[in-house]
Parts: sequence; C-alpha cells; structure tokens
Amino acid sequence: MKLKGFSFGKKSQKKQGSTRKLQIISKTAPFQYVEAYKTLRTNLNFMAVSNKYQKIVVTSSIPGEGKSNVAINLCVSLAETGKKVLLIDCDLRKPVLHKYLRITRRAQGLSNLLSGEAAPADVVVRFSDLHFDVITAGIVPPNPAELLGSARMGEILQILGSQYDYIIMDTPPASVVTDAAVLGTLADGVLFVVSQGNATIESAQLAKKNLESTHTNIIGAVLNGFDLKSTSRDTGYYYSYEYGYYK
Repeated sequence: MKLKGFSFGKKSQKKQGSTRKLQIISKTAPFQYVEAYKTLRTNLNFMAVSNKYQKIVVTSSIPGEGKSNVAINLCVSLAETGKKVLLIDCDLRKPVLHKYLRITRRAQGLSNLLSGEAAPADVVVRFSDLHFDVITAGIVPPNPAELLGSARMGEILQILGSQYDYIIMDTPPASVVTDAAVLGTLADGVLFVVSQGNATIESAQLAKKNLESTHTNIIGAVLNGFDLKSTSRDTGYYYSYEYGYYK
C-alpha cells in the first residue's frame, strides 16, 4: 500500500487541540534532518562489521520523545540502501504506528501472531512508497510483557529474521513498563531515544537501569528534538525537530 495524503503540514486535533505530526525523511525534508538519519544508518552499518545487529528495539524513557518517528525514519533510511526492512509495533498497550502510517486498527497484527490466530504472511503490510514492511500491534492483549518475552515471540523473530535484513521494533517507554527490557533479551540491541525537551536525567537513568536489569545490549542513543538555536549559531547548522502523530 501507499502512504496517501502525507504532508509536512500541521493537522489540528479537535479533542486536545494539540498537533500530531509525522515527518518522514524525503527530498523535501530539511538537509540536516535527512543527514542525521544517514549518520545513524552509517553507525549501525559500521557496528555490524563486528556484531550482527539485525533485530533492534527502539525505546525511550518516557512518552512523547519521538521514538516511533525515529523508528519509522530509521526504516526508511535503511530501506534506501536496498535492505529488506520490517517495522513491528511492539507497543501492545498504546500502539500508534497504525495512526502514523494510516493503517486501519482492525488489521491483524503482532498480538494475532502471538496468539496463533494468524501467520506472518497474514499480518505484514507492504508500503510501496516507503519500501519497507510493517506489522501493526493488533488487538491490545491483557498481558503484553508476558507475550513479548514468550518463546512464541522468539520463534516469530527467528522466522522473520530469515526474511529480512533488519527488524526494527517500536516499544513502550522503558522507565514506565518492562516491555522494552523484556523484548530486548530477544533482540540484538536496543536503541535509546532521548528527547532534549521532554526527558529528565532521572527518567533516562531509570530507563537505562531497567534495560540493564535484563542484560539487554544498549547499542546507542539518539538525541531527539535537539534545537541547535539554543546552543550555537556559528556553524549555520541549527534547526529544530517537531514530532507527534496524525490522528
């Protein structure tokens, strides 16, 4: 399918009056924005020389740090190099990827895979314009952490791992629930998103502690929402990011 009607413009949200926005790297995106993801992609490729980083968990310390947007754009950047990429919404509590990518909530997803109601081929959504595949969260289950850490989840990742070069997994914030830490034990590494404007030192430290408690491999951090205007104007590379969701 194609991501129809996408734009960088703002869209109002009547209920809360807030702006939900998805900004995908493209030819019309700011140069520095695109280059930031190319740098992230390059760093992952260099790390893969000595270690295999195929299954990557993306998490943050608290909600609202833009981790889902980072996960999507990382997939776009990796797919641009010809890699076969799969994005999985592993937030089985408050999933948002279907909102970002405008996929019907009724579509089968990860929870259907974990319950045995569907096979991988039944739940994969293919985006011809973004050049990567997506598995949404599906129906919200009563026991997300247990499902994500189950043997069935490990089997699914093994099956999908034979079909894709990269599997990017979007998870809930690590300082709020244990899901990311549990899933991190089945992944090759965890990418930690930290927002300059939202995260506190304490929340970031707690998230890091929770991840380390299960001996997950934290392979790096992404500083999100960084506004160079507040630090320096000398280089000419100052800009700000804005993240959110489409309703």
